[in-house]
Amino acid sequence: MERVRLVELSDAECEEFIGADIADYAEYAKERAEGEPASIALAVERACAEFEPRLRSEHAVADAKGHHRWSALDADGSVVGWLWVMPAREGMPTDSAYLYQILVKPVRRRQGYGRAMLAALEDSLSADGMAEVRLHVFDTNHRAKALYDEAGYTFVKSLAGMSELRKQFGR
Repeated sequence: MERVRLVELSDAECEEFIGADIADYAEYAKERAEGEPASIALAVERACAEFEPRLRSEHAVADAKGHHRWSALDADGSVVGWLWVMPAREGMPTDSAYLYQILVKPVRRRQGYGRAMLAALEDSLSADGMAEVRLHVFDTNHRAKALYDEAGYTFVKSLAGMSELRKQFGR
């Protein structure tokens, strides 16, 4: 398995993270859109127009809300992706964290970096006294669901079109 090192997200990397997240969101919108190419393009444009301001707003207040955002670096020090973790959400154990976003750069996908990023995150959270990490995944995101399954995440509950998963450690 590849190994990564997590470093605090810089302002420059934040912009790249946002750009990559918007591109992924656009791809997701395109996959879900139905109809003619013009209507698909309009659906993608609308989705991105709504998503980008919300995403920028969330990044702007992330530090103040106790969120942690990292760039994941490969052995050569190149950024392969990003992670965004929030404190425990309502209904979660207090010694847990919520994985809000994991994003591997498109050119680095299918090379083991997603699994490496999860492993590095789990090590970091465990070292900080956390006992588990939880996340939500769309039921239609089969690649992500396979990644989480391979990484030892287990089902917690069903949500509207999503599943909540968790991985326990340090207990």
